[in-house]
Amino acid sequence: MYDAIIIGGGHNGLVTAAYLAKEGLKVAVFERRGIIGGAAATEELWPGIRVSTGSYVLSLLRRKIIEDLHLEKYGLKVYLKDPGIYVPFGNGKGISIWTDTRRTIKEIEKYSKNDAKNYEKFVQLLDTFSSVADLFMLNRPPKFSEVEELFSLFKSLSIDEDKALSLARMFFQDGKSFLDEFFESEEVKAALIEDAVVGTYASPSTPGTAYVFLHHNIGEVNGIKGAWGYVEGGMGAVSKAVASAARDLGVEIFTSSEVDEILTKKDPDGKERVVGVKLKNGKVVESRIVVSNADPKTTFLKLARNSDLEDDFLRRVNALKTTGVSFKINGYLEELPDFGKGKSLTDEHKASILIMPSIDYIENAYLDSKFFGYSKKPWLSINIPSTVDPTLAPQGKFVFNIFGQYLPYSPKLDDLKDKMIEIVLETVREYAPNFKPVKMEFLTPLDIERRFGMWGGNIFHLDMTPDQLYVFRPLLGYSDYRTPIRNLYLCGSGTHPGGGVTGAPGYNAAMEILRDLKNLTMT
Repeated sequence: MYDAIIIGGGHNGLVTAAYLAKEGLKVAVFERRGIIGGAAATEELWPGIRVSTGSYVLSLLRRKIIEDLHLEKYGLKVYLKDPGIYVPFGNGKGISIWTDTRRTIKEIEKYSKNDAKNYEKFVQLLDTFSSVADLFMLNRPPKFSEVEELFSLFKSLSIDEDKALSLARMFFQDGKSFLDEFFESEEVKAALIEDAVVGTYASPSTPGTAYVFLHHNIGEVNGIKGAWGYVEGGMGAVSKAVASAARDLGVEIFTSSEVDEILTKKDPDGKERVVGVKLKNGKVVESRIVVSNADPKTTFLKLARNSDLEDDFLRRVNALKTTGVSFKINGYLEELPDFGKGKSLTDEHKASILIMPSIDYIENAYLDSKFFGYSKKPWLSINIPSTVDPTLAPQGKFVFNIFGQYLPYSPKLDDLKDKMIEIVLETVREYAPNFKPVKMEFLTPLDIERRFGMWGGNIFHLDMTPDQLYVFRPLLGYSDYRTPIRNLYLCGSGTHPGGGVTGAPGYNAAMEILRDLKNLTMT
């Protein structure tokens, strides 16, 4: 008998487990796979080659969680990715975005003097939101009666009305028009637009993508705001550090232990209450509380399939937008790609190398996916983490990840895989003709669903569109991590504040559970 069972050993589930155990609860985590981490995992795909098979860069993990759980003591180390972005345009031309604003301004001046002047104003707006990011991310969305308190808090943080409204507008604005307000150069906008569409079945001109952009620019690495980095040992090292902290707090973690069903019973008032879980091997494990790190559809349509949930609620869950559109290639090289600056290691090799020469290029990739079921010219983000992290591969070998879009989820994606591999390689070789992987694996959204258990292969569990954000995530009336089943909670990316390796959904869920337990004790 446990106080709390966590379904899924992804990073959010582990964060929830750690915070609950910290308050004295007896907690168990049951993970379907043989390794912990969910999509934040490191796997040795070939001898000596260790790869971040899902998520691949870090920025959004909240500093409070790192400090509360002493993750650096447990081995978390992050290498700054600088420049953060490099976009090649061919013929040796390209643009780099550095963590140093002055250095980036000099880079932008090559393309537009006006854009160089506006870049600092652009960074200041992002810094404004970063300064209040934890207010949004490490709290459940306020109820209607609490909105006035939220505005009072804005005032106490010196956020004036214009800035507050500008930030609120970004929930509905599209990424293209947001960048158009600051920049005129297509090259500069191409270097910045990726964050608006990553992981989302949307084009740069789709309303709400400005918020997706904002979401990906409120992190930090080693104290540098907005920066991204590579985790030493791959992204699995994040999960490993959280798991180590959790174990030291008394959490029991079981791998290769798939939960088959959430078990419930009816209270005298007719409402369902959770009583535990049943594992795939038939074993029943009892618990007062169950917390699902799985996505909402998996939780309610699959795991809670025998619970008495209202038809209207199930219809709303079924209608959630969960179509994955991202694909991932993991592999290694024996020669660094030459993007016009040579095969020897350069700063650009440490960056996320973006194959997206213009916003129109991305728009066309999106339209192709609507008409053909795939992008004939996909946009790509190429990362070579072993350029800074020697633990991932032997000397002379270079681990790489390619993240790309658009490839909408379909049960028939296995038939498209060879074609997509050919398209991706041809696309990269237009900019780096010597790009020749020694070994690689290609993960379609269907493969992502199979490997990581994400419904529809959606890396954020649910699309991060305005109707599925904040008080609407995952559903109106359930943005507080609670569910229609008593003592069943959600803690995954399908809850506020959404996807990415943030730890925030896991933290927030734990806080709401502890609040409920405190209120129960008081009454």
